[in-house]
Amino acid sequence: MDNIDVRDYLLEKIQNCNCEEGLKLPSENKLAAKFSIPRKRIRDVYLDLEQMGMIESKQGIGHFVKPKRKLLDIVLTGDVSFSEKMKLQTKDYKSVLTRLEQIEMSKLEYPHIEFANCKTLYIIERLRFVDGEPAAIHRSYVNADLFPEIKKERSQLSSIYQFYKTHGIENFESSFTRLSTIFPGKYERMMLHCENLVPIILVESDNWNKDENVQLEYTEILYRSDRFSFQLTNTRKEKGCLC
Repeated sequence: MDNIDVRDYLLEKIQNCNCEEGLKLPSENKLAAKFSIPRKRIRDVYLDLEQMGMIESKQGIGHFVKPKRKLLDIVLTGDVSFSEKMKLQTKDYKSVLTRLEQIEMSKLEYPHIEFANCKTLYIIERLRFVDGEPAAIHRSYVNADLFPEIKKERSQLSSIYQFYKTHGIENFESSFTRLSTIFPGKYERMMLHCENLVPIILVESDNWNKDENVQLEYTEILYRSDRFSFQLTNTRKEKGCLC
């Protein structure tokens, strides 16, 4: 019997738990006897589940399933900003500007960034709070050649969608949306208050001014996977993903 068998047994209990109060899981001693393995291995399994954000441990009391909470819906394409989507689902939403930095495109250390006809970028990062907790990091790599005075407008940058609207841009288009799963690094764990093994959903896209056929930005959004559910679309070409 190995740790995976114990983890599978506990995962089944966790996945079948629909109670609002956290279900208390079997004690380490009880599981060690059930699976005929040392208690330390049971403790290691519980530590893994805690790092996955699935349980919480209370010293001297036991291990408990974290109560399930309603996931927030995200449509990956559309012309509605992330802020507007969240305000429709919760009254407790806040977006905080955490980074505003200008950088030459030639010095950018991210080869995956795809940008057409751009020499200088602004990296604009916002931390999104939902129900009082950090839930997503949104990075926009904005064409600085189009908005040379952007630093003077930092008060408007908590929603890049609203920022574009103040500049008369209303018609957006995206040429791709790419979704992948990563695990948080030190910075993401610190910003999102999540554990090592809580998967992060990374959504990448570009955003164009459709009327002018000019690329406005390249976008990365990092979502805590335990806070959101995602809806996909079959439409081949939709308006920009303004998350």
